Amino acid sequence: MTVSEKIITRNLQHTLETQPQNTCVMLDENGKEVNITKDMVVTVCHQLLKQCRNIKN
Repeated sequence: MTVSEKIITRNLQHTLETQPQNTCVMLDENGKEVNITKDMVVTVCHQLLKQCRNIKN
């Protein structure tokens, strides 16, 4: 059961994982968890940097 499934089934109460995990997730438009990867973070950082440079010029 995913974290979001636990939250939904427990009426939005906080849930704690017994084993620490080094993962980061976001919810898609259907409420399903999608793992956030390093490549995704790097891509977004590059896009933001490009936008900042365009605003500066």
